[in-house]
Amino acid sequence: MTDWTAPWPLVAAAALLGYALGAIPTGYLLVRARTGEDLRFRGSGTVGATNVGRALGGRAAVGVAVADLLKGTAAVLLGGWVAGPAGAVAALVAVVTGHIWPIELGFRGGKGVATAFGGVLALDPVVAGLALGVFVLLYAMTRRYRASGIAGVAAAPLLALARDVPPPFLAGIGVVVALVLLVQWTRRKPPPGVIDDR
Repeated sequence: MTDWTAPWPLVAAAALLGYALGAIPTGYLLVRARTGEDLRFRGSGTVGATNVGRALGGRAAVGVAVADLLKGTAAVLLGGWVAGPAGAVAALVAVVTGHIWPIELGFRGGKGVATAFGGVLALDPVVAGLALGVFVLLYAMTRRYRASGIAGVAAAPLLALARDVPPPFLAGIGVVVALVLLVQWTRRKPPPGVIDDR
């Protein structure tokens, strides 16, 4: 993907497609189907894989994490197919936005880590692999899952810069990392009315 020129309607279509994919609340739907509960009112109050694990166990959490990762990958690949590299970057930002702020759940979604990783994996597999390596190394050393994950996410733009990726790719990765870190901070405590059974 080298041609950055694309008609803006196609780029907008790629972004809309990305948001629509990101906004599919896989964890929420699974817990609702299995237990009838609204995951937004349990645990951390988010609908991502970690909170699914609290409700349904580890196997369900892994399944949701993989599904959320695939949302990111599919969005970037489809965005690139619709509008080239510009569409891929637009879809990357949009799919993470949709996962974090899905309109059908009142803009209360997940934290975007798996979806962002899946999107970056499609955009630049080397950067994604190196960021995963940072996470694995730190987790092996500290056994602190959340802190290691945040460090892996935060490392992605620096790794992309070191890789000398095209500036639009770097910008897209930087934006999604900023979104993920923002939501990690703003949702560090459950919202009012949530049963905190963590």
